[in-house]
Amino acid sequence: MDNLSLEVESRQEVGTAAARRLRRAGKVPGVVYGIQDPVPVTVNPLELEKIFSQGAGENVVFQLNLAGEEKAERPVLVKELQRDAMNDKIVHADFLEIRMDKQIRISVPLSFDGESPGLKVGGVLSVLMREIDIECLPNAIPEGISVDISAVEIGDVIHVRDLTLPEDVDLLTGLDAPIFTVIVPVEEEEEVSEEVEGEEAVAAEGEAAEGDEAEASSDEAEKAGKKEE
Repeated sequence: MDNLSLEVESRQEVGTAAARRLRRAGKVPGVVYGIQDPVPVTVNPLELEKIFSQGAGENVVFQLNLAGEEKAERPVLVKELQRDAMNDKIVHADFLEIRMDKQIRISVPLSFDGESPGLKVGGVLSVLMREIDIECLPNAIPEGISVDISAVEIGDVIHVRDLTLPEDVDLLTGLDAPIFTVIVPVEEEEEVSEEVEGEEAVAAEGEAAEGDEAEASSDEAEKAGKKEE
């Protein structure tokens, strides 16, 4: 959080029309809440993006400076960030004011590090979870949690219990929750399935042929018996 700060201004106008006017002017609406009553603010999205580029992604703690306010700074987190689906630009931001001496609950992203032997032989990484929930002091929020995949073979499943977390971080996500697995490619599964079906078909044909031969032998024996009579 060192030297990370964002200047915002309070705003009186709220609603869709006011938000559109702000965006046309190069600003976006935001709200600060948490310790005090919610305060609508005007945000420079470019300055907010700079905060993210200097800190721990969107989980960075920084000081929010509200223009004209006697209280100099508010330590905050971005609680919710809305981006335009077309260009990924910020269109709205909710800031959560926090206390630096009180633990908070937050989600942090997972990163996959190393080279999996299962992937090297053609396996496919199936990701089931991309972030986990933790609890810690604001200045102890990790940028992310690393997942080592260097020993993962095809068919292996990595669970939350397999993660290594910093000592000052408490885990909230369930230990048995699966994070990812390495699976056989769909094409190979289909090939194996077709091969098995082919073998079953050949076996069935063989059984049918044996049945036909047995039936033919029985018919010949019956005809021979009638001739003797």
